Amino acid sequence: MISIFSIKLRRYFISIIYTAILVIAILSLQGCGGEKEAPPQIPAAPVTTGKAVQKPTPYYLTAIGTVKAIDTITVRSRVTGYLSKIAIKNGDIVKAGQRLFTMDPASFEASIRQLKAERASDTTKYEQAKRDYNRYRDLVRRKVVSSEQFEQKRLEMKTASDAIAVTQAKLVNAQNDLNYCFIKSPIDGLTGYIFPTAGNLIEENKDELVIINQISPIAVNFYLPQKYLAKVQEYSANATLEVLAVSEGHESRDAGHLTFIDNNVDTKSGTVWMQATFTNANRSLWPGNYVDIMLKLFEENVVQIPMQATCDGPEGKFVWVMHQNKTVDMRLIDIDRRSGKMDIVMSGLKDGEEIITDGQLRLFPGAVVKVKNGKTNSTSSMPTSDNATANSKSKTAGASE
Repeated sequence: MISIFSIKLRRYFISIIYTAILVIAILSLQGCGGEKEAPPQIPAAPVTTGKAVQKPTPYYLTAIGTVKAIDTITVRSRVTGYLSKIAIKNGDIVKAGQRLFTMDPASFEASIRQLKAERASDTTKYEQAKRDYNRYRDLVRRKVVSSEQFEQKRLEMKTASDAIAVTQAKLVNAQNDLNYCFIKSPIDGLTGYIFPTAGNLIEENKDELVIINQISPIAVNFYLPQKYLAKVQEYSANATLEVLAVSEGHESRDAGHLTFIDNNVDTKSGTVWMQATFTNANRSLWPGNYVDIMLKLFEENVVQIPMQATCDGPEGKFVWVMHQNKTVDMRLIDIDRRSGKMDIVMSGLKDGEEIITDGQLRLFPGAVVKVKNGKTNSTSSMPTSDNATANSKSKTAGASE
């Protein structure tokens, strides 16, 4: 049985414990009531900036084109004989009229000498027949000879005259054959691989000797979706449209002009065949190559920004705009199209506003930024169109559309 003393002792120890807990709680509250430490500051985010620039910007339709030689000549011999000399090498640039091959002319020269001798003989026979004709004409008037004899002399003279004409025609043909022994280039162009070697027997109009492609000027074939046909016709009606071609491995762009629009739409692909012509002075366009084509319709005064400044968000495309106090805000923009490495902005930005082009992942509205070494991306010049067909909202047209 628990005594009254034990109960009092227990109550005493419990009150001591509660008092200790209360003292500890009060001390803790007093410690928390002191001056709070300032939260650590977020360092400025390093970024690269650029500017939105309003300037005249070309409106391009883009496609993939195939380079094609305007003229392609397969050189063959027009006479049968032995190939005695080759005056060119594989891949030479040749001019129209330049000698390429020589066939052995000995047999053709002999034929010409033979025909000249035959012509001389025929001429002698004709002169004798003509003298006989004139003599018999006088005799028939005096009725010394019959009219049948006179007619015979007239026919002999006519036969001798025809023989001269036949021999002369053979001589002209032989002279042509001799000229054909010296094969010349019909166009300015670039030779390919030379198929035969000297000493081979070449058959006329059969054996290929070399293929010549005219590469300056040169053509590029490309296809545009039919929905752009009306625009191309509209702008090409009053002016010659400029076409730019970008070859893989070449940084520069070749400038040409639109020279052909096909008279029908391909019903299978829904595209229209067009052709542009380029001077190709530096020979950067090569027959058979695929190139990026940019057909310029017109120019418009619009705001453009570097494409790397454009970001994708849940509400659409946006950019980070930097204020004078080095803070940034998110700005929704409307991208019309992509021209080269520049995005064309229809709304959301003004000329001269500074935007972030690199370092966007560390940004949030109101964040403080620091421009890395003062570097900015300039929009003063139009870059090459490495990705001219990219951008889902672009108004540029690709052949794959």
